[in-house]
Order: sequence, then structure tokens, then C-alpha cells
Amino acid sequence: MRTLQELSIKKMVYGGYGLAEYSGKRVFVRYTAPKELISAEIIKEKRDHIEATVKEVLISSPSRREPPCRYYYYCGGCQLQHINVDEQVKIKEEILLESLRRIGNLDVDTLNESIRSKQEFNYRIRAQFKVSNGNLGFFAWGTHELVKIDECLLLHPAINNLIGSLQELTRRIRNIQELHVLYSPSEGEFLLKVITPNIYDKDKIRRLKENVLPKEVVGVGNYSKLGDHLLKRYHIGRSFTYMQVGNYRYRVSADSFFQINFTLWEDLIRSVVKGTYKKVLELHCGAGFFSIPISEIAHFLLSSDTNASAVKDAQYNAKLNGRDNVVFFNESSYQTLKKYAGEIIDLLFLDPPRGGLTSDELTLIIQNKPKEIIYVSCNPTTLARDLGFMARGGYGIKSVRLIDNFPQTYHIESVAELYLK
Repeated sequence: MRTLQELSIKKMVYGGYGLAEYSGKRVFVRYTAPKELISAEIIKEKRDHIEATVKEVLISSPSRREPPCRYYYYCGGCQLQHINVDEQVKIKEEILLESLRRIGNLDVDTLNESIRSKQEFNYRIRAQFKVSNGNLGFFAWGTHELVKIDECLLLHPAINNLIGSLQELTRRIRNIQELHVLYSPSEGEFLLKVITPNIYDKDKIRRLKENVLPKEVVGVGNYSKLGDHLLKRYHIGRSFTYMQVGNYRYRVSADSFFQINFTLWEDLIRSVVKGTYKKVLELHCGAGFFSIPISEIAHFLLSSDTNASAVKDAQYNAKLNGRDNVVFFNESSYQTLKKYAGEIIDLLFLDPPRGGLTSDELTLIIQNKPKEIIYVSCNPTTLARDLGFMARGGYGIKSVRLIDNFPQTYHIESVAELYLK
């Protein structure tokens, strides 16, 4: 590989790269830090940019540290572990602000105080392990090459303790592709998904559950993978668990989404649940993580999600928590917005996937003019794009704050509050 000598890292950019320049091209460098002088090996070169990885650090950043994880420079799960966590937060704040200004063309000078993860490691309650040739692990950065692991520092310790049993499963089940784990810290139990290209014998799965897996694994499902989607074939045992979040209790099924960083659950709720409203419309409600607390400050809440499993959980959770002023619909965000077009909405609560909102959804929002909007985002680029559209449609930005939901990784979660001018 060709080496680039004495590159100066100007700043960090979204994706976990340090940005430098070489012969008029932008160079995106893995495993570096701001204001470092480095040499780098080219991974791939395109017409207008180069992707590279650090070969030698000539002048080191004060924020650089030895990564605690022994797999860090091989596994692709983390991108910022070589930088201390305080600097990681600053980097993410700068990327979020720059995205709002550059992509959204928004005049945002400062962010509200960031909400920090209570732990920089052992915070994840969900894992998606890749499997190849009987080995369990994660893909290397930018490849489908498996890195075999015995532990992951991001995962809840209980999931790490389960890895030995999962590795035994990979030896017993031929052609296994992935293993997905969901853990409930409050219940101390797991749900497991076994992904195989062809249906796996149900009786064999049952015997493996009884003889190989600990009793804390309360349910196991067999799934196939179609693109990024999983299709359930069957499930053995219980297909759901419960999560306790402060005073709220949630049923969460194997196919439902729930917030991954358990150390931030209560902070996330406090960051968005404030004030009082008559009618609230919520899109992408999941299992009702935000819905149930929001229903306590609303006279009436209308929520929707395209995931049928999540909607069933949300409906159950409303009853479980004694909330009778919320209605859940299994439909797209666009359908929900169209259904309530023309009605007075005091608050629109948004928590879309990484792709953000569609242009049709944004158009309906601007036409209907809800009085306030809260937008929970997991992608600063689509957030900036969508907020820019809303600003041009008559909304002001009240506040934006970073939620450091995923320490050690480049992922940026944030909450924006908007008001109708």
C-alpha cells in the first residue's frame, strides 16, 4: 500500500474519520485525532478523495489514548475508542453543529448541554453477532471479513457472559449466518434470534435451548435474512421480555425496537417530556418508549409505526402503565400525517430512522403547521436537511442537543425542538 507522509489532521468528520488534504484531494483517515501529524497508508483512492488508515503518529493529540479493547484496530464496531471520551463528545458536538450550518443552512450558534452516557462501556443491551465458518464476531471496518471475538466492551456484561454459549451454538448449527441478542437488565433474561439461510429443525432448536443455552434465554426464534430485513419462521419459548425504565414498565418483543443504551433511558425521557399539550401526534413510536411518558403530559396522543410487533407492544404497554389517552396505529408516517391533515396538533413528536423524513412527509408537516415539533434523530446529516426544510417552512429552532447514546462510535443521536413562528 502507498504511504502518504506528514498529513495534518484538520478535524474529525462524520463516520469516524480524520480529515486531511493531499495533492488537492480530501483524505479521510481512520484511527486518528484532531490536530495530529501522521503518515497514512492508502486503502482506496477515488477521483476526488482518498480513504486511508494511520501508519504512524508523528505528533500525537493530547486526547489520544491506548484503546481498552484488544480487538479495536481489527473489528469495525468502534471508530473513536483511541480518543478519550470527553474529546469524543466535543467532536460529535462540532460535527452536529457543522451539519446544521452547512447542510441545513441554519443559524445555530450553540447547542444545549449534551446528555452524556452514564457509562462509556457496557451500555448496549442488544447485539448482532456475525457468524462465519463456525466463528462468532463482527465485521472489520468497511469489509465483510469476520473478526472473531470473545467479548465486546460495548455490550452489557450479561451478553458477554453469554458469548461462550453462543459460540457453542455456532458449532452445532450448520450454515448459521447471524445471532441477535436482546437483554433485559431489569429481568435478567435474553431473547435470541438464530439467522440461517434455510429453515432449521424446530425440535433441534428446542433441544439446543434446553441443553446448551442458560435458562435465562427465555425465547429463541429462527429467522431468514432478506436484504436488511429479517423474516421470522418460528419462535420457541417466550417471544418477549420486559424493561423497567424508572416508573414505567414496557413489554418488548423480539421483533420490536427499544432504546439500546440502558444507562440513558431516564435521561432521554426527561429531555423530551416537558410542558403540557392538548393533542400530540407521534411518528415511529416503536414499543412506546416515548409514547407512555408523553401521554402523561398530553390530553390525547395519536401514535403510529410500520412495525406491527412494536405497535402491539405499545398498545399493551399503554394498558400496562394505565394510560387510556393514547391510540396506536400500524401504518406509515405519511398515512398518519395525511389522516390528521387539517387538524390542530399542539406537538408533533418525530423519531425517524437514519434516513430521516421523506419529502412528502415534510410537505405535509409544513402544510399542517403543528405548533411545536420535537425531532429525535440518529443521523446529523438527515436531521440538518429536515430542519432546514422546516425552517424554510416557517419554523424556528428553539434548541438542539447531543445525546451521547453510542460512546466509542461515530454515531450521533440528538434532540431538536422547534416552534412555529
